[in-house]
Amino acid sequence: MISMAEQKYIKQLYEDGVSKSEIQRRTKLNYRTVCKYADKEDWNDERQPNLDPESYPVLGRFIPIIDEWLEGDTRAPRKQRHTAKRIYDRLREEAGYTGGYSSVKRYVRKKRFVLKQGLVGCLPLAHPMAFAQVDFGEFQRYDAEGTEHKAYELVMSFPYSDKAFAQVFPSQNQECLLIGMRRIFEYIGGVPARIRFDNMSTAVAKVLEGTERELTDGFTRFMLHYRFKADFCNPASGNEKGNVENKVGYIRRNALVPIPTIISFDEFNERLLEWCEKDAQRQHYQREVTIQSLWEEESAKLLTLPQVPYNVFRYEAVRVGKTGFVSIDTNKYGLSPELHDETVQAKIFYDKIEFYHDHALVASYRRSYGKNEELMDWTQYIRTLCRKPGAAEHTRFFTAMPQQWQDYLTQMSGQERRSALQLLDDIVHDGNAEYCVDVLVLAQQNGRSDVDSVKQCYYSLLKEGKTPEPLDLLSQVPTLNYNPNLSVYDGLTGGDANG
Repeated sequence: MISMAEQKYIKQLYEDGVSKSEIQRRTKLNYRTVCKYADKEDWNDERQPNLDPESYPVLGRFIPIIDEWLEGDTRAPRKQRHTAKRIYDRLREEAGYTGGYSSVKRYVRKKRFVLKQGLVGCLPLAHPMAFAQVDFGEFQRYDAEGTEHKAYELVMSFPYSDKAFAQVFPSQNQECLLIGMRRIFEYIGGVPARIRFDNMSTAVAKVLEGTERELTDGFTRFMLHYRFKADFCNPASGNEKGNVENKVGYIRRNALVPIPTIISFDEFNERLLEWCEKDAQRQHYQREVTIQSLWEEESAKLLTLPQVPYNVFRYEAVRVGKTGFVSIDTNKYGLSPELHDETVQAKIFYDKIEFYHDHALVASYRRSYGKNEELMDWTQYIRTLCRKPGAAEHTRFFTAMPQQWQDYLTQMSGQERRSALQLLDDIVHDGNAEYCVDVLVLAQQNGRSDVDSVKQCYYSLLKEGKTPEPLDLLSQVPTLNYNPNLSVYDGLTGGDANG
């Protein structure tokens, strides 16, 4: 296509009486191009597709149906969107369309162009439906002992309806960000088409020139999985997501005052979502309707959820120290000392960490968000202790063992203690640690404390899967009258039965 200035020049020359051949000689353009613009009467922008139903005599009354299907496709996975052929087939089967395929194909192409331009061209300030903003905010909480800690509220707001959803976490790391977003997606039953963030390090690895960003791998995979587009504010321009920043403060002042006691984050987050629903019953700050009524309209525009939820975790390879500890985020987690100098894979979730060696799970811990904490599991050290049974009381994990086993081992020494520890190691590594107290209780109920008897109690529990009930004997046991006749025996032996 030639420039607008050249089109104007051709038209002006022709209207001044210059022949088309002369215009071709002056402009050195193709003769058909000269004719096209010399004779042109309709100067509407050719890039704006004509979607007027009146321009489609046969297809016209079916256009609202096509529009509904194509707009619905913007929320569906790419592989499950309508093709022009599928729309044509459905129109014939479901709506009685009798026209040709070419009209459908031409309209679909133009409509898709308009939909794409509208999505790309929307500005955040216009508050289109199904566009969201996300941010973290800091607050204080108490634990079960009344100790005060920092915590973080993750807020996702929808400026069109002014509805917001929040989840709280002990940190604002990537695992907390992604699991919080996933929970909100699943709760609202869909995914925003676009989400605006600031340049948080959990999402942005590097700020490039202009609007370009180098994203972290974890955030990129999450974004592709849920199919939303991500926008990022200019540096030091938090006002570009002012709606969610206002919501962070609003939720902190109204849902997190007085300072809450949070023992279980999962339970607290369920109540927090209930609070968000109640808050949405108030009237919108500008429109004379409730936030909830606007949200019901907006939620229909959300993208559909993927069939499989995104599993939020990251891997980290760590080396086991001499005493069996590995370090993650300044905190130490105890593994078996037998793994010292080995490399294990840490599978890090927002609330727990699983450790694998040679593809086998060797330990699982709650994830610590403290500083320089040391977490250990006594079951990890039993096998090593079997080689040094005399050191049991002097280890740091001894007091973490069940009290019954502490008392049982304290009463033993030498080979007897070694055998008891080997039995305990078998119970633990069989995956039956929940039976370790029951076996001692059962043995004591039967008046036995030797290792062999305790082992038999373990096998009994393992076979039955439960602790057997004590035998309930009748209080009145009948007396048997037993007076055998030995005369036949005496006759065989030559004796006298009466002698």
